[in-house]
Amino acid sequence: METTASWQYWSVVAAWVIWEIYWGLSARGVKRAAAREPFLSRLPVLIALLAGIACMLVPQWISAYLARPFLPQGGIFFYLGYAILVAGLSLGIWARSVLGRNWSGRVTIKEGHELVTAGPYALVRHPIYSGALLINIGSAIALGWIGGLVAIVLFAVVFVRKIRLEERMLGGHFGEKYAEYRKRTNALIPFIF
Repeated sequence: METTASWQYWSVVAAWVIWEIYWGLSARGVKRAAAREPFLSRLPVLIALLAGIACMLVPQWISAYLARPFLPQGGIFFYLGYAILVAGLSLGIWARSVLGRNWSGRVTIKEGHELVTAGPYALVRHPIYSGALLINIGSAIALGWIGGLVAIVLFAVVFVRKIRLEERMLGGHFGEKYAEYRKRTNALIPFIF
């Protein structure tokens, strides 16, 4: 397996670890759930996310094919990918901090749930997913493995599914207020989608 330089690989892994640590720490103190997605509905999401992470960071554990490069490794591609990764990490952390106590890892309505439309939520309805996709795209470019492309697809499928569930739940909870918010913002990419 051809690999990127060790420091480059570990710097990508470190960014993923920072993401996970931040998410774990920021999950403390969130509002209690009033309604949430059942665990069996969430299980395929968890499996797909774990598979995506494995495809991205340790593709050789799954298949030698996934560990093959699709881009020249190192050099400009690493720096470009890492810049995209950091942008995604920053967007995700910003969005999570603006969402505050209303955040949940599951599709959930919280007790006293507020519709957040400030900060990155003024640009897109799901900026945490936008940030996570940028992290995936950046990681795939920085590492250059075919497994990264598979990870992007897995994460995109998960996020589209979660967006549909969240939009249905939020629309049912906030009614016309959410419908108006949907009219003025896109789901993931400003002015496009």
